[in-house]
Amino acid sequence: MAADQKIKPETSKKDRWEKADIILRPVGALITALTIAFVSYAASNYLSKNQEKEAKTKLYTELMTKREDSESALRKDMFNSIMNNILNDKAKVSLDEKILQLELLTYNFHESLNLMPLFEYLNRSINDEIRDLVLRKAYKRRLIKMSRAIIAKQLSSLETVSKPVTFYYEDTLFNYKNGPRYKNDSTYRLIIDELHEQNSTALNGSLQFCTYVDSVFNGKEYDSLQRVIRIKILDYDTVDASVKIRLTIQSIYLGKQTTFELPRQTEFMVSYFEFPMIDNTRLTNDMRLAVVLNGIVSDKYPNATGQPVGNRIRIELKVIYFPGSRSSLKEKPYFDDIVSKLLLNN
Repeated sequence: MAADQKIKPETSKKDRWEKADIILRPVGALITALTIAFVSYAASNYLSKNQEKEAKTKLYTELMTKREDSESALRKDMFNSIMNNILNDKAKVSLDEKILQLELLTYNFHESLNLMPLFEYLNRSINDEIRDLVLRKAYKRRLIKMSRAIIAKQLSSLETVSKPVTFYYEDTLFNYKNGPRYKNDSTYRLIIDELHEQNSTALNGSLQFCTYVDSVFNGKEYDSLQRVIRIKILDYDTVDASVKIRLTIQSIYLGKQTTFELPRQTEFMVSYFEFPMIDNTRLTNDMRLAVVLNGIVSDKYPNATGQPVGNRIRIELKVIYFPGSRSSLKEKPYFDDIVSKLLLNN
């Protein structure tokens, strides 16, 4: 009877983890598939946008390169044509046309070329060729107006990084130096020259100097650097509107120990035909210092009651201190300045 009994297979009761596995396994597979599809779509979309951006950048670069090449070719042809006309035979091109050509050259190339020799060349040509005083003054007025416009434009550009300082100078001994006694009496001439020497320091208000503050890296930290600028008027010419000056620059390093550099002195002529972005003094730390002539006029100076009693010469100079990166394309920085800046950035 025992052999006739049926044996039932054992059925194990599933716990909740096994049930969760049965339910979540297809869900996990679905999520994995969706994730792979999303990542593939995102990657494809990113690559597509990146390729589109690179294509646009390449197209923009090519267009800008072609534009710069065409502008360079146009400027080259324009430059050659203008230079040929300015330096051409006197019989073929009039002074009026040469001044017009210089105006075109100046307003298009003033940041990359030192145009002072051309200004001086045309100024000499005006003096030599034009006998009519009215016409000569008109031509010179055009040259000075053009040069002062470019100087003002360059100073305005440099004022974004530095403010110019104006120096004033008044020579009230003008009448004495141009009189017959000054030429004939040696004792009298020595007295006037001594007074002129005492009075020939350009003044900024009541100060005989100006100071620019800068900083220099000493390898570990930045030290404060002061540039003390002094200007002395040595001579001037009211006919050619030029001033001979002595520029003295002293650098003072204000670190843990204050150190002074020996004063650096240079003498040079300043006229209306010198532009600050090109005609400047190169200093350490890749800095520049430019001195420009802002005005030289002769007028009457008043006495105590305000009445004009004699002639005087008024000279106005402007000094501006700026980094070499703001100088013209012609004034490239020294190689060691570039290397030091690269090492500093790294």
